[in-house]
Amino acid sequence: MDQFAWTDQVATISSMLRILEEQVASGGLARPGLEELKSALDDLRLRAWGLLMAASADDNHLFQQRFRIRRGKDMCHALITDLGTGKLSARLPELPELGTAARDLATTVEEARRQAF
Repeated sequence: MDQFAWTDQVATISSMLRILEEQVASGGLARPGLEELKSALDDLRLRAWGLLMAASADDNHLFQQRFRIRRGKDMCHALITDLGTGKLSARLPELPELGTAARDLATTVEEARRQAF
C-alpha cells in the first residue's frame, strides 16, 4: 500500500487557510462562517491527534474506540454546560433532535453494556 502523502495534505490545508486569511483581511468572510470553520478545525485537530496516538499505540483499534468515546463524552458535557449557562439557545430547532439522539445513545449504551457482561 502506498504511504499516505501527509505533506500534500498539510500543504493543501495551509493553502486553504492562507486564502481564508486573505478573505477575512479584505472583509470577504462573515463571522458566523468563521465560527463554523473554527469548529471544523478543532475537530480536525482532535481527530488528527487521535490518529497520531493510535498509530503509536499497541492496540490501534481499541485506542481509537476509547478516543471516540472520550471525545463524545467531552462534547456531551460541553453541550450540557452551554445549555445550562445559556451559551446555547433553548430555542434552536435542532435541540429536540439532540435530545432524541442523546436518549437513543443512552439506551444503546445500556443495551451494549448488558450484552457485554
